[in-house]
Amino acid sequence: MKVRYTETALVEIDEIFAYIAERNRNAATAVADRIKRTITNLAEFPLMAQAADEPGTRMMPVGRYPFLVFYTVNNDELVILHVRHGARLRPWEHEHEP
Repeated sequence: MKVRYTETALVEIDEIFAYIAERNRNAATAVADRIKRTITNLAEFPLMAQAADEPGTRMMPVGRYPFLVFYTVNNDELVILHVRHGARLRPWEHEHEP
């Protein structure tokens, strides 16, 4: 299955790598490799992840790391929407204004 990344997902992956690399370059490489491997697995088995709260969106944890890949499946294309730390708000959640 073809994989397409949104601009947002690419920025998030770059930010994750840069943040970790400031502290430990080897760890950043390991996390980036695991993210890539997770997405490769999703391309082979796109329905293996659980459905997320947002209709049509699925969410897959990145192995032992605290990151989640949010994606949709459109025909023969896997669209990576976001790659976020699990403690962050979900992409469709918004902080409430006071």
